[in-house]
Amino acid sequence: MKTTTISILLLSIFAVSCNKKQKTVDAFNHVMVKDSLELYKKLYDEAAYFSIDKNENAQKQFAPQKIEDVMAKVVQDFSALIKQEENSSLLPVDANGNPVKVNKMSVINHKWLIIDFYGEGTVGETLIKYNYHPDSVTEFQLLDTVLY
Repeated sequence: MKTTTISILLLSIFAVSCNKKQKTVDAFNHVMVKDSLELYKKLYDEAAYFSIDKNENAQKQFAPQKIEDVMAKVVQDFSALIKQEENSSLLPVDANGNPVKVNKMSVINHKWLIIDFYGEGTVGETLIKYNYHPDSVTEFQLLDTVLY
């Protein structure tokens, strides 16, 4: 009987000890996840500093229009222009003479786009100035291109 009581007591102590260890590990993991999320949020905010999404001064240039509507029109106008002009001066051609393809495009502020592009033997980025017009097509002007 004493052996059974002692065994049950030891097992209870062991179970409580394991439970406390698990709670400690869970608390530690929670802190690590929270710290990681805060770190990634800080890195995102830093990377998005020049984005139209974070630039309130640039957003004010389009008031009272919604920034989402303005950006959708700018991107749509750019895409339509690139499709219309096979030999567009905004983007280079690849090694085969074909227009390059846009990989990514970011709106930096109320005046600039940066575009990452690729093609056969051609990879690079280009900076384009745009002038948004709510009632007509957005105007685009090539500022500079970097080829890798």
